[in-house]
Amino acid sequence: MKNSIKVVALAFLSFTLLAGIIGCSNSDNNEQEKGSTDQQVTLKFVWWGSEGRKESTLKVIELYKKDNPHVNFETEVLANTGEMATQLAIQTANQSTADIIQADYNFIFNYINRDLIEPLDPFVKDGIISLADIDKSYLTPGMKDDQLYALTIGNNSTTFIYDSQLFAKAGVPVPNEGYTIDELYQTLRLLKQNIDSPDFYPLGNMIDVFYYMRARGASMYNKDATALGYQDDQLMADYFALNKKWRDEGLLGNSSAKVSNDESHPIVSGKTALFSVSSNSINTLSKISGQSLRLLPYPKITKEHEGNFIKPSMFLAMSSYSNHKEEAAKFIDFFLNNEDANDILNGERGVPVSSKIATRLSAKLDETGKEQYRFLDYLTANSKPIDPPYPSNHVVISKAYDMALKQVTDGNLTPVQAAQQYRNQAKEYLVGEGEGSGE
Repeated sequence: MKNSIKVVALAFLSFTLLAGIIGCSNSDNNEQEKGSTDQQVTLKFVWWGSEGRKESTLKVIELYKKDNPHVNFETEVLANTGEMATQLAIQTANQSTADIIQADYNFIFNYINRDLIEPLDPFVKDGIISLADIDKSYLTPGMKDDQLYALTIGNNSTTFIYDSQLFAKAGVPVPNEGYTIDELYQTLRLLKQNIDSPDFYPLGNMIDVFYYMRARGASMYNKDATALGYQDDQLMADYFALNKKWRDEGLLGNSSAKVSNDESHPIVSGKTALFSVSSNSINTLSKISGQSLRLLPYPKITKEHEGNFIKPSMFLAMSSYSNHKEEAAKFIDFFLNNEDANDILNGERGVPVSSKIATRLSAKLDETGKEQYRFLDYLTANSKPIDPPYPSNHVVISKAYDMALKQVTDGNLTPVQAAQQYRNQAKEYLVGEGEGSGE
């Protein structure tokens, strides 16, 4: 099993190295087009998301083309961030990266660090991209060495989504914000007791391990992403043990099962009461379910530490391979700042970072939209800064984590044994050999 992880690691690292080498030779091959707007331009735009996101994005593209008939688009839509990360790695190695990339906080810096993403500051300086209505704090996550590489589209966080009608039918009260992990446990037990269905699990998937570590005063990785961010393996053992306990009691569903934001989603089908999602998923899932779903922050794990954070829901970034950088920058600005475009997008990618757009949308929100804004308002006063981005080989390290957790839930390892196994394997793939700082 350990050897299988090494094979994946070597493949991933080889791929990364290839992309890095190509990226370093790319500096002279990116002449941006010049000339009149009569020249036909084709921009490639890649993103991930639901069918609803695809429909709204294509409408925005058509709106843009009305005033920019010389710009054509090639679009590619992927299912999730995992597929997006894989596709970006392949396209980068082939030097065929899309001009405009919808990117996630946890993989974009792998490409920024290898000069494969174009800095946006020159386009801001020339007035092509306007940041007039965007607070500097929303720009920081996409910056490196005081340069802006990726623009946040919106803000969100990881949280529980739930159907209030299901709770009401079960006669179980929804916990109040600020509730504890023990209160969540009692709520799950009541739901299991009151909903007599063999395929119903009160909790569809587990509280995110990154949140759990933060809420225990630690982190998964250290600040430099060179080692684990905690020294005491009992923290991970406690998390593994909680997984097994809740699963054995029939409170927790199959956390490793792939879930799509469609009619089969456990929240939509009523097979679970609480499910961990990105907060902006509420728009799509509410629309599919035909009712306004609600958001509930994760529970407090300790009194002393806060685990919640606000993160960029996703970025728009520009490939350094693009031959049409100025045109790409114009579309990025349109996507962020145009009022009609954002009326179509309607905050589905997260609460907009433009104060002008956010105010405009908030004035005409439905119940679902209000819920997303309410949740982000709560987190503004009940969160701490986001952790640094994942290490470049996080995808390999996460495989080691998944294997360790599965061995616990299958009963093949104790939580303590699995926590130690995970540390030993993670250290092989992290750049640094030292122990985590616990910060």
